[in-house]
Amino acid sequence: MDGGGGGGMEASFKEFLARPENRKLVEKQQRKEVRQSVALQERAELLRFKDTLLASDFEAQAAVAPFLNTPVLRRIVQTFANDSRGDFARWARNPRVIEMLSQAQAAIREGRVSEAEMEHLLLAQLRDPEHEAHAQFSEAARPRARLPTEALVGALNEHLQERRAGNALFRQRLWGEAIEKYTRAASIVELIEALSSADQDEVDSNRAAVWLNLAAAHLHRGEPGEAERFCSRALELRPSAKALLRRARARAAGRRFEAALEDARDAEKLPEADLAEVDELREEVERLRRRDGERERLAFGGMFDKA
Repeated sequence: MDGGGGGGMEASFKEFLARPENRKLVEKQQRKEVRQSVALQERAELLRFKDTLLASDFEAQAAVAPFLNTPVLRRIVQTFANDSRGDFARWARNPRVIEMLSQAQAAIREGRVSEAEMEHLLLAQLRDPEHEAHAQFSEAARPRARLPTEALVGALNEHLQERRAGNALFRQRLWGEAIEKYTRAASIVELIEALSSADQDEVDSNRAAVWLNLAAAHLHRGEPGEAERFCSRALELRPSAKALLRRARARAAGRRFEAALEDARDAEKLPEADLAEVDELREEVERLRRRDGERERLAFGGMFDKA
């Protein structure tokens, strides 16, 4: 009897969740659960940082101590505890990193920049592929909230709402507004991680999809570099013909014709590739290359004529 009653109660609860009139209430509760999970995650990260700091050697502690009273710099230092090898000291003793933090602290104290502006500048430096600490920082600074399936569903639903709003704006050719919505959607799926491989596969699928949405919007807005960057992120996570062809278009728009054709060749090898679309893209790239060459010929020809 108990088992049957429990099953009936579970069925009734599922029916309650499925009712359209309860959708907003359910989604609100799911968002609340996600925020609570993230808050718990942040507190756990802070405690872990304190333990890591106290366990490090005196030299490492002394190096970062001056920055811990400035919130934005403390958040940067806190990411050092996420080192993939558990080596907090290699960050704390890195002269380039300490020099950068010192300069940032001086700029904040002198009122040359706000803390929010400085956080943006520091993160931009460390995310720059040319920066020597870029690779380690990209991994260390990535926030994570590991969610069970129930909370994960709520987060993915919230992300889908933003993505759908972005799609509607995209169809209206409102590229900037679409990018804002897609960015919000991306910020959700970039934050969360699943506890099971099957759930993580769903998260990765949505990450790749929203990055490709961002790539399309940036490409239409005349920003091929940003479009290429988002396509590359999607390809690193989940290779696909769609991502390769979109990156090819971005590269062609940026006058990187050989790289675009290389992407087309790679896309052609994948089983899901639409060969007609690949051929159409090749023709488009060659047409753009001929037009670009003609423009250069006319420009240089005119210059020599004047001479």
